[in-house]
This record gives sequence, structure tokens and C-alpha cells, in this order.
Amino acid sequence: MNTRPLKDLADIVRSKNAGPYRITFDILFKDKARYEAVRATGAISAVSVAKAYGIDVAQVSSFFEIDMANAIKITIKRPRTQGSSGDGDMYGCQHHVPLMLIEVPTP
Repeated sequence: MNTRPLKDLADIVRSKNAGPYRITFDILFKDKARYEAVRATGAISAVSVAKAYGIDVAQVSSFFEIDMANAIKITIKRPRTQGSSGDGDMYGCQHHVPLMLIEVPTP
């Protein structure tokens, strides 16, 4: 079976702050067929997100599949508190790249 990175299958993959201690990710699809195909593979999960970010799965604080919106929403604990010394992304908008690179099986 072949795989493709999530960035080639989703229409939007983005990250943003969810308060000073968390980052949230949105994976959005324009059409239901692609959303359902990706969801059905199980490639995007709390475990795969934790692996992509090199964190323990317990650091993934929420994972939702939102069928009505063709979306997957994930929240993780921030590696550093927003605005603290060493925080290179005050707005949390540049943390989505590892998520985009998760390989998803394709037929």
C-alpha cells in the first residue's frame, strides 16, 4: 500500500494557541470523501500525533473527529508556556508542520 503525507490530502492543516499552555490543530477537508478516507485509515490519531511531536500520548489533551465539518481537531500541551523564555512561536501558528508530514495510507 502506498502512503502520502497529510499535507497532500487535507485542504487546511493549521495550529494556533489554545491558551498559554496548549496548542490546537485543525485538519480540514473540503469534501466528505477525502475526510472519510483519511479518517478510515486511522493514520491520524492521538498516538500518531504524539509520535510526530516526540511527546508522550498523555500530552495529547484532546482528539476529536467532527464529521459534520469534515474536520479533525487535536490539542496538545505546549512544549513551553506561551511567551516564556525560549518560546519561538508566541501565537502557536507554526507548530503544524510535523502533523502535515504524517504518512497516510492510500489505495
